[in-house]
Amino acid sequence: MKSRIVQIVRWNAPQPQREESVCSAHGARTCTRDLVADVFLCDAGSSRIHWTVCRHWLDHEPDVAAHEAS
Repeated sequence: MKSRIVQIVRWNAPQPQREESVCSAHGARTCTRDLVADVFLCDAGSSRIHWTVCRHWLDHEPDVAAHEAS
């Protein structure tokens, strides 16, 4: 099931990952980058999914550019 981005809230300052807040796109084991945004998604099973993401995901995920262009 493919989710779509409904909102991106970019933070004023990057924040380090913590035990309770890790990169939702990559997980704590594979990502040690600072977090930079909250991303809200929806799919057929849920109307609002919250992710916290690193700059790498934000800069390289094709759906981000499509969302911001609309």
